[in-house]
Amino acid sequence: MPVVIRFHYFDQRLFFLNFPSCMSLVNARKDKLITLYSLVVIGYLFSGGVSAQIPSDIDRLTQQWLDTERQISHLESDWLAQQPLLEQRMTLLRAERDQLQVILAASNASQDDVDAKREELLAQQAELEAEQQQLVQALDGLVSRLNAIQPMLPDPVQSNWQSEQAMLSAEPETSEQLQVALAKLSNLAEFNTRITVQEAPMTLPDGSQVMVKQLYLGAGSAWFVSADGAHSGYGQAGIDGWQWRFDDTLNPVRIADAIAIYERQQQAAFVRLPVVLQNDRTGNFNASINSKEGQP
Repeated sequence: MPVVIRFHYFDQRLFFLNFPSCMSLVNARKDKLITLYSLVVIGYLFSGGVSAQIPSDIDRLTQQWLDTERQISHLESDWLAQQPLLEQRMTLLRAERDQLQVILAASNASQDDVDAKREELLAQQAELEAEQQQLVQALDGLVSRLNAIQPMLPDPVQSNWQSEQAMLSAEPETSEQLQVALAKLSNLAEFNTRITVQEAPMTLPDGSQVMVKQLYLGAGSAWFVSADGAHSGYGQAGIDGWQWRFDDTLNPVRIADAIAIYERQQQAAFVRLPVVLQNDRTGNFNASINSKEGQP
């Protein structure tokens, strides 16, 4: 005879349980089914349901529970299989994170250095721009001064300066202008420290031309004489520019001897030549030319 247990709960619904059938099921399911059995009973108690098919319900729920257990077991197996890989991946990720933190710290430090260097370069740029402005102003003054003195220079120097000036572009940069200006000064300094002889035509007072040899002593004084000695004179820089003057009072032989000594056609000797300063004859000065050294 089955034992019937009546439960009263809240809304007075009845719950019938075939106890022997449940006991045989519990013995078959062992300890875990006892837990399930208790859970089923409690569930029905709290759900307030009534059923005449309790054993079949328990079997269905037990099967569901077993399916759940199998899923849990499968998940646990997957976890055990995946755990080493996941832990290894976590280790790698932590190492990568640490490395990125180090790189980020270094990048921040480097950025600070870059900012400091940038400030330094900006200060240098401002200083260079100020110096550039000063250079432009000084160069403008130098170019103006060179243009003013160019007409006062001997013909060979003027010719060299014109060649240097022709190298400038239509809109020259400051560096290009400075290079040309320095080249002109260098050419003038070189010419001013040596004796130069050249042959050139000159226009006589009557308008005719004659070939003469010109002897330059630096860039300030020069003398000339024709091949036959009929024409001689001197040249010098003046306020109106470089000027040649015929002078019959000069001794053409001395000028010719000085030129011959320079060209090593005669032995070295001292030659007295007049020097005229500021377009006014102020006296005679000695100028000696050594044929070996080519210096006055």
